[in-house]
Amino acid sequence: MKRSGLILWMLLPILCMLQACGGPAAETSSQLELTLAETTVSCDAGSVFVRVTSNGSWTLDFVEPDVDWARLETTSGSGSKNSIILSYKANRDSESRSVTVRATGPDGKRTSQAVLTQQGYSAPTPSAGGGVPSTTLSWLELPATSETDGFDVFWRYCEINGTKMRNYTFYWNYTDRVSMWVAYPLCKAYLGSAGRSEAWGYDPLLPAAQQQNVSGGYREGNNGWYARGHQIPSADRTESYALNATTFYGTNMTPQDNDFNGGIWASLEGKVRTWANQSDTLYVVTGCVVDGAKYYVLDRSNVKVTVPTAYFKAVLRYSKSTTISASGFSGAGFWFEHKNYSNTSAVLKAQSMSLSELETKLGYTLFVNLPDRVGAATAASIKSEKPTTLSWWW
Repeated sequence: MKRSGLILWMLLPILCMLQACGGPAAETSSQLELTLAETTVSCDAGSVFVRVTSNGSWTLDFVEPDVDWARLETTSGSGSKNSIILSYKANRDSESRSVTVRATGPDGKRTSQAVLTQQGYSAPTPSAGGGVPSTTLSWLELPATSETDGFDVFWRYCEINGTKMRNYTFYWNYTDRVSMWVAYPLCKAYLGSAGRSEAWGYDPLLPAAQQQNVSGGYREGNNGWYARGHQIPSADRTESYALNATTFYGTNMTPQDNDFNGGIWASLEGKVRTWANQSDTLYVVTGCVVDGAKYYVLDRSNVKVTVPTAYFKAVLRYSKSTTISASGFSGAGFWFEHKNYSNTSAVLKAQSMSLSELETKLGYTLFVNLPDRVGAATAASIKSEKPTTLSWWW
């Protein structure tokens, strides 16, 4: 009996391990993260996108009880979701208000939270939209606008390392459903390692019915398939996921030939980032031309979106230590018909022109606030400069 008991005692750990191996598989580690495309919004009514990153099921709610000014369009799901709409009413109180959005895993224990703050109401000032002329804003990147063309100026801010900074401005064409231009500053502060958010969705600054539905890509129109082409590139806003997500709004998209989008245009976008890294600030305008357009695509709501006939890019470099051009500034313009080009540096250089030449082609003024900064004569000299004559660009 003693010998049998000893054998049983020795076998017991092995039996336990066998039972464990034969039991349920070890649970995979759960993943749950909630983020907001924007964490601070204006006092006006609108919406932001909520992103849930998860490998399981989840529910959404507000931590605060009885929230009557904010609403989640989706309150449960599974897996990762990019474009969950969080809508909010206008705040007419002078004090700001906040709501905490919470994602909860299936066990009820694992949670992730983010706070949305809505600013309080203040006396009216020039704000997003309303056809406000860009000359009422002092930012160097802005082109001139018109009060009679039916387009509206919108702009958004962002927060980087606790500092409020402007993100980008766009000029919205309601008829063709594209921004005529997107203007923005670019420097190292906006660039990081966040990568592409792929947060395709509606822009909270406009009603959904007045913009593109780009969540699933374009449907074919009367000339085949086109890609969703960014105007401010995703790679120009990689400091954080929330910042990058703002480049995936429908207001930043145009239908682009895929070879053009991934070829010569992508090469120019890469050049712009290189120039920005070698400057104090690079002021950029990216835009499209719809004159003479005859092609269109359909968005995911079967609404027509005009395919542009041409694209342009204008850059104004500032470096206080530069020895070229005048007052620390130099400029370059680029114009491309909407077609496929050989993707070479020679083509990029051949498509470059002075800012004055580009203004003539466009029919409006670029960098409208530059004369206020350096004087009319110096501004004219900077704009007339031919980039092909300055080796710095190449």
